[in-house]
Amino acid sequence: MTHGEGKRCQPAARHGVWLVPDWLEPVSRDQIERILKAAFGNGETVASMTPLGGGSINSTFEVMLRDQGSVILRVAPSDALAARGPSWLTPWGLRREQAVIALATPALGGLLPATIASGFDRAEIERDWVVQERMPGVQLSTVDAALLPDERTALWIDLGNLTRRLHETPGDWFGAPVAGPRFDRLSALLRHDAAGLRDDAARFGLPDAPFERLLGWIDELTDTFDDNPGPRLVHSDLARSHVFVDRDGDREWRISGIIDLEFGRFADPQLERLITSFQWGNAPLEMKQAFLGGYGRHFDAPEDRLRLGVYVALALAWSATILAFHGQRANWANLPDVIAQMEDALLG
Repeated sequence: MTHGEGKRCQPAARHGVWLVPDWLEPVSRDQIERILKAAFGNGETVASMTPLGGGSINSTFEVMLRDQGSVILRVAPSDALAARGPSWLTPWGLRREQAVIALATPALGGLLPATIASGFDRAEIERDWVVQERMPGVQLSTVDAALLPDERTALWIDLGNLTRRLHETPGDWFGAPVAGPRFDRLSALLRHDAAGLRDDAARFGLPDAPFERLLGWIDELTDTFDDNPGPRLVHSDLARSHVFVDRDGDREWRISGIIDLEFGRFADPQLERLITSFQWGNAPLEMKQAFLGGYGRHFDAPEDRLRLGVYVALALAWSATILAFHGQRANWANLPDVIAQMEDALLG
């Protein structure tokens, strides 16, 4: 099981190239057919292919096969696109995800994507790819606001609990499990992130002051960051759009899956996007207490609040750089607000 709906793009192809959102690289029908042949052999027939929108990293398709049914194909950014993009953009995210899934399986088991086939040798296309089973259910983001209060609270408590289970997975270093730099100290990882974002700001024409201020805060709070229980596995991009829910046999809503783990790494659990998102309006504030109650920690100590300001700023800096990189999008208009929120987070 893996990725489900997402937002469907128009399932059209021009001159054999399947249309994907304009900030992603196109994938030709011929390339997709070569990938599917490598995954399933010559005997499988493609009934339909539908590009899935809503993402900003991978080119993703729902493919209906005659025998296998619906599967999800994800194609990573090319080396060239990653080199042009923000410092955190990598062509190796899908291979990182495979390592994260293996590490997270004891904690989350059947909630994780099941990979049918993968290609990391660039034999079929000069980009990494995976074919995964379709995740059952729907994205939490599509139904969350419409749930009955008791249903919603129960789901968010469960989400907090499973997030804590993931975060209890220890590591031997700070950073990605594979295909990325490793650090002995959390502060070194954070400084690496912030320095890359500062350089991105210069390349993309963003105001440099908040990015420099972010670096300064990390340097000033080094001892606070390094007073931690050690590296712990985090999803990094956990959000309602990456959580799937479904009704069980009693018609009760249950979490049915967690997707898009390519940015998973060993870090401070408080860095988890969903934890920081309550502070900047990207998660429903009314569900914060339910989530943290299920998580079992409220992050309300003075040092937690210091860390949170920096972590929120890092998350917003990430958003600012991806908006700038996708500058042709209408979302460019959101940049001033993102930068202002980032500065507010640093000012506390």
